[in-house]
Amino acid sequence: MFRMRLALPLVALAAVLSHAAPALAQTIIDEWSSIQAPPPPALKSVTLAPKTTALMVMDLLKQSCNEKARPRCVASLPKIAKLIGEARGKGATIIYTTVPPVPIKDTVPAVAPKGDEPVVTGWVDKFTLDGKDTGLNKMLKDKGITSIIAVGTAAHGAVLYTSSEASLRGFNVIVPVDGMSWIGQDKYVEQTVAFILANAPIVSSKVTLTSIDMIKFQ
Repeated sequence: MFRMRLALPLVALAAVLSHAAPALAQTIIDEWSSIQAPPPPALKSVTLAPKTTALMVMDLLKQSCNEKARPRCVASLPKIAKLIGEARGKGATIIYTTVPPVPIKDTVPAVAPKGDEPVVTGWVDKFTLDGKDTGLNKMLKDKGITSIIAVGTAAHGAVLYTSSEASLRGFNVIVPVDGMSWIGQDKYVEQTVAFILANAPIVSSKVTLTSIDMIKFQ
């Protein structure tokens, strides 16, 4: 009788643990199909002082921004070209980027640099290249830049990493969602980047999501 009374709690405990184990073992992969996207972050209008603003045009290269590789990048070019024209007209700093070993002359002509507009070479984080400083931070500080507009491709590459790093370095970062792109019609990558930039700890406090038509210069 004693043994039976001792065994009953143990059986009950085993039953509880057997039901709890699957829940405790769940990962994001296990739950993947049940997750629904949250509401989209709100886009905000911004008005910027040209003297303290830099527009970063990142990796809009013929090799990556073409109809075969990234048609969504090609679709973004007219609006980005419009933004570049407005920024130039107001005297804002325009900074171009490329990836090694691609020369900046391979930038898509519609959004190519003019004159002596500065160029930075880096991978996804344009502040560093293979662990070394690219000089971007000094360039921005020397020009008195406090706000950065980030456009380019890929959304989850240069846009995400450079925007995040810029915010951590104290810059205000403006990301127009119609100025970042990824492969084909795969919108999930862009959705993910927008969500991360709008919600990431510390980073999100310095990032403003917007659209190109909602950006104005004083």
